[in-house]
Amino acid sequence: MKNAIYRVLDAAKNRDFGILAEMHFPSEEIFSKFDDSAPYKRQTLAQALMHEEVAYSNITDFNYKVEDLKIELLKEDVALATFHLETGGLFVNDYRFEGSPARSKLRVTMVFLWKNDQWLIVHEHFSRFPEERSGSEPRPRVLQKEK
Repeated sequence: MKNAIYRVLDAAKNRDFGILAEMHFPSEEIFSKFDDSAPYKRQTLAQALMHEEVAYSNITDFNYKVEDLKIELLKEDVALATFHLETGGLFVNDYRFEGSPARSKLRVTMVFLWKNDQWLIVHEHFSRFPEERSGSEPRPRVLQKEK
């Protein structure tokens, strides 16, 4: 399972979109993804792969670090992985011939299914860490109005 996670991240780093696609369960009905960037709606397999290809095509020197990896085998053929992911690189704007640093620290959840002798992703969820406050500052409460 750990190898599957690093295989996906290495494929992204190397812009190997074939391997990246192979690592996802090939079903529009079963696969789903929530991302930390637009679009924020649930994505199908085709949408997720398209957005990943666009994102990784515009980043050079992509690097990553996995921390606090926890893998749980829920059933013989279903596993849950949660971890923190730090990414970095240079976002390149080809139209303006400029680049800007791109860094993020994410919380990641991946659900895998064992199929055809390999772990395939059936669900991914990426979310950014909320901005941290100093230790003594109280956290504001946000109340929602009832409709």
